[in-house]
Amino acid sequence: MVFVIYLQVINEDWKYLVPKPELPDSCNDNEVLQLVTHEDDKIDGRSFRDKKDLAEFKNQIHAILLLPCEREDRKLDVNLNIQSSLFAINYWFKNKSLNQQIKFDTTLDGNIDVTFLRVNKSMKWFMNSKILDQNNNEIGISEKVEKIIIDNKNIFKNYEDKKFIVFFEGWEKRKYLNYDICGKSRHNGKVAVYFTSSPFKKYIGNDIILKNNKRIFSCTKNDHLNDIKDLEFGDAEVTILHEILHTLGAPSRCGKNLDNSSHHVQDNKDDILYRISGNNYLDFNNDDYYNHNIDNCFDLKESIYLKDYKELS
Repeated sequence: MVFVIYLQVINEDWKYLVPKPELPDSCNDNEVLQLVTHEDDKIDGRSFRDKKDLAEFKNQIHAILLLPCEREDRKLDVNLNIQSSLFAINYWFKNKSLNQQIKFDTTLDGNIDVTFLRVNKSMKWFMNSKILDQNNNEIGISEKVEKIIIDNKNIFKNYEDKKFIVFFEGWEKRKYLNYDICGKSRHNGKVAVYFTSSPFKKYIGNDIILKNNKRIFSCTKNDHLNDIKDLEFGDAEVTILHEILHTLGAPSRCGKNLDNSSHHVQDNKDDILYRISGNNYLDFNNDDYYNHNIDNCFDLKESIYLKDYKELS
């Protein structure tokens, strides 16, 4: 009994050892994937479609909050957690680049335009390793998320000119004992994914006494998405930016300090594009992907998804 109670408290997967809770009627892992909306999802300030774009910003990164059918709505969009983290990312980026920011899709009032999506698939469906592509390879969770966005491109304005950062209220399969995979993206891809949750609750906070900190389901080790007006560049923001930069083509394939995968730099562990993201450098020594002065080599500072800070004001 004690063992079961312990699992119920700390682990989302306790249901595999005790009777499973009943899934909402919207869940159907055997039918065609569809977008669904629960009655409780309909709250003030929430948008289920991409809002009209500002005319002066053609190439933008659009934010999405995506939930499996049975997952709790933590309101990360309307509570401005997503917005606060993206603002913190741009604050860091402006300071490191000295004058640039990322062109996130915003509304006329300057708020981040976040689209809320829920699908009729459970977290079990996302975790199902038996779902294969045409070459009989397993379709991973991030690939499933990516396909959902691509298959529903009709709800987004100027889809072809946009890239997307998806805040997925679920988790990636664990591949390492000491840390979770909290983000996925493709080099020069369309969609970056940040996993907002984890099967396990973690203590989030700075107090030495763990029980004094907040205990929530979070992927990143030491923190979660920011609260309103919080500009801290923490573990969550580091991971989000790392994945976004991959979709923008960083690091450049012609960089001088790439690792064997060519997906990350290896000259400084505090670089944002180190394998395990650092939080101090936007291209350490400027010789891999930003302001690098390497002939015939893509430089992130020239990306159409960046803009001078003065032009964003």
